[in-house]
Amino acid sequence: MKTYDDPELQAIAVKLASDDPGIRRVGVLDLVDSGEPEAVELLLLALRDSDTAVRQEAAKVVDEFEAEDMADALIAALGDNDEVVRNAAAHALADLKDPAVAEPLLEALDSSSDGFVVAGILRALKPLRHPGSQRPALKRLGDTDPVVRREAVGVIGWLKQPENLPALVETAQHDEDPEVRRAATGALVYASPQQVGQALIGLLTDDHWQVRCEAANSIGKLDHQAALPALMDATRDELWQVREKAVDALGKLGSAQAIPVLGECSQDAMSNLRKAAIGALGTIGHSDGLPFVQSAMDDPDPDVRKLARWAMSKLDNAA
Repeated sequence: MKTYDDPELQAIAVKLASDDPGIRRVGVLDLVDSGEPEAVELLLLALRDSDTAVRQEAAKVVDEFEAEDMADALIAALGDNDEVVRNAAAHALADLKDPAVAEPLLEALDSSSDGFVVAGILRALKPLRHPGSQRPALKRLGDTDPVVRREAVGVIGWLKQPENLPALVETAQHDEDPEVRRAATGALVYASPQQVGQALIGLLTDDHWQVRCEAANSIGKLDHQAALPALMDATRDELWQVREKAVDALGKLGSAQAIPVLGECSQDAMSNLRKAAIGALGTIGHSDGLPFVQSAMDDPDPDVRKLARWAMSKLDNAA
């Protein structure tokens, strides 16, 4: 066992060398309060401990240490035989958000075929927006693992490169996994309505309701005015969650043409939809919405009544 000049660190090293895994776990927790640069060496040792619980504790506290020192160990921990350790390492990698870890992450990504490891690396690469992650992320859109494809979409979306839009549109429209399609649909918001507007309109009729919700949400963010008729149709979707997102988007588009449809939604049996409709009418701020807002002043749901008072103030100011 290596000896350390710092008495506190030496005491921790003794704990980590104990035959008792419980004592070694305590040693890991003590490392967090040490503050000594050499504590990293001991944490790396704990990440390779023979006891699963010790490795779990080590993986949970890695974000307290310098990212560049920990990246390789965390990447290795992604392949641990214990799921808790793998998950903790994946979350810790994603939380690092340090550009210094990009290169080791890319090297590990290039050499790995394990779906969990690949997904964890992609998740960690996303907030770094490293240009070198574009090519491997595009490649992973064709991976057999939907979790990998979803994380690849996240990387591509955060890079915000126009040349990647065709791949994202293709994924949003045709990936077999609805969660991947949903992620790709949401990632399209960095484009312009001219580039992805028609694709988003088509996604309002996707087979999966979460994709339809995401399409409505993205249309609202992009202020895609040409989607107005499709959004009004979507307010009659079979699921209220989709109807609510369509109503929200109509409010963001701000067109008075949507007021009759929003008025219908303001009288729906679902209170969440009534709230969304009244909020949209207030955002649009057109006097044609006044009768529906006035009616909502007596709504049985206090949240709807509160929104109606807010919407009324918006209509009064617009008058």
